[in-house]
Amino acid sequence: MSTNGLQSIEAPATLPRLPGVTAITHLPPAERQGRRSALLGDLLVNLGAVSPEQLLQARLTGQEQKLSLARVLVREGLVLPRDMAALMALHLSVPMVDLRSQAINADALETVPEHIARRYGVLPLRKSGIELTVAMADPTDYRTMHDLRVRTGCVLHPIIATAEDILEHIDISYRLTEGLGEESEETPSKATGGKVTARQLVDSPPAQVIDLLLQQATQDRASDIHVTPAEAHLRVRFRIDGLLHDVMTLPTKMHPLIISRLKIMAGLNIAERRRPQDGHFTSEVGDHKVDVRVAISNTVHGEMGVLRLLDKRFTLLGLDQVGMASDALGRFRKLLRLPHGMIIVCGPTGAGKSTTLYASILEMNRMEQNVMSLEDPVEYQIADTNQMQIHAEAGITFANQLRSILRLDPDVILVGEIRDHETATIATQAALTGHLVLTSLHANDSVSALVRLRDLDVAPYLIASSVAGILSQRMVRVVCSGCKALKTAPAVEQEAYAQEMREAQHSFAYGLGCNVCAHTGYRGRTGVFELLAVSDELRQIFLADGSRRQLLERALLDGMTPLRHAGMVKVKQGTTTPYEVMRVLFSLD
Repeated sequence: MSTNGLQSIEAPATLPRLPGVTAITHLPPAERQGRRSALLGDLLVNLGAVSPEQLLQARLTGQEQKLSLARVLVREGLVLPRDMAALMALHLSVPMVDLRSQAINADALETVPEHIARRYGVLPLRKSGIELTVAMADPTDYRTMHDLRVRTGCVLHPIIATAEDILEHIDISYRLTEGLGEESEETPSKATGGKVTARQLVDSPPAQVIDLLLQQATQDRASDIHVTPAEAHLRVRFRIDGLLHDVMTLPTKMHPLIISRLKIMAGLNIAERRRPQDGHFTSEVGDHKVDVRVAISNTVHGEMGVLRLLDKRFTLLGLDQVGMASDALGRFRKLLRLPHGMIIVCGPTGAGKSTTLYASILEMNRMEQNVMSLEDPVEYQIADTNQMQIHAEAGITFANQLRSILRLDPDVILVGEIRDHETATIATQAALTGHLVLTSLHANDSVSALVRLRDLDVAPYLIASSVAGILSQRMVRVVCSGCKALKTAPAVEQEAYAQEMREAQHSFAYGLGCNVCAHTGYRGRTGVFELLAVSDELRQIFLADGSRRQLLERALLDGMTPLRHAGMVKVKQGTTTPYEVMRVLFSLD
């Protein structure tokens, strides 16, 4: 139910005209649009969606700004977008569709360039001869319909979708592998006649190639771009939701040009080709900025480059948004309220450790506490937090900077990563002297983190006295909500689930593939967590040089939920699939 009193309506694919609506297709365009607006307005008043006064004001605004009545009503918040779309479909006998289920034709996309689709808020779906089917929020917008007819030379067949869905699918549909439209109508690409495709990038300057890759990677929610030379071509891949996807291949002659351009943009030594280098730059992508970290290293086929993308639009997540189970979340928050001690977040690269550490800092009272961090690099800035950047070449390391922090009266210290004996020793000592220390460590699970600290030659008594809790985590892909459906699982997945959960289940939620998830069945990721709160009994076993198995058995007795079990719980909830948990946490052999 809409908050303004209008019920949300699901429109069927084929809709009869409402009783009492006069056929108006024979009228001149301007009069036809006015008559439709009048009929739609009367319908909205009769349904109680808007008052006569609100309708009158909306009409006046539309006339002044040359906007349709429907667009004004949605913009002013008087009618919800989906409600308006459903009413328009009923009123005009035009189908209303879910774009996630629509097959989008490449010929249709080529007929309407991306910048035109964005300007008018339309999405071309299918093209047959001179007939073009387009999704739009308001088919009564005569100006848009007229301009599209003139630009495309096609007979238009409109269908209705919400403006938000159309914009989302414009981002999804205009992909680099199928060709990107020109950046603006006034400045089309001269090299390609206003159209840039993967095959045609060979004729583009390296700066333009990099800009296009950044644009497409941002649209695809990629975290990294890999530019890797092979014997016969240059391979470009995006890391999306933790997995690498091939995007395109380019001729080998473009390799030195692109790598050299990346070095210039990142402030690196363009003449150095043997030693690894890393730097960063900021790029304008659309209407926002993206920080790009660049790492370049030599391979047998030449230098490869990896670009890590940090989108400035990204909003830091809270602890209740990272995917932690409610019981583990409550116990972890209790650890964060300790006046001193060490809390370790562990896992492999890409497991989401930094996200969890940032979310933990957001839990702190940063007005009454001095919260300081050492990071390499500082990925996102947190308000009321003193963040410091590590710079090894300048002699600013975790160890020596941590010593200086202790003289700045901190209450909470975030050490981005423990990598060596010196940093580990100073951090544990800081945790024993009245500071709460948050840090990350590369270890496979919570118990292994204790063993890892011991392998770094930290005195066992320091570890046992300082470590209060260890959180191990992984990231699994989330089943796409747009195409989620129950499906019988392969036998190996059923067996893995049954062994862990001690119950049989044959069908699980899978993504069948749709436009939203690029037909992968997954969209986005969530965390899987294993929380070890260090008990006195566990400390005694550790001090007695107990084995990993003994430590694990004690942790399980203390209530720790293993990573595998936590992953299968998310399978039971329909969040992810058995295969995804097996891929991340099990051996697939």
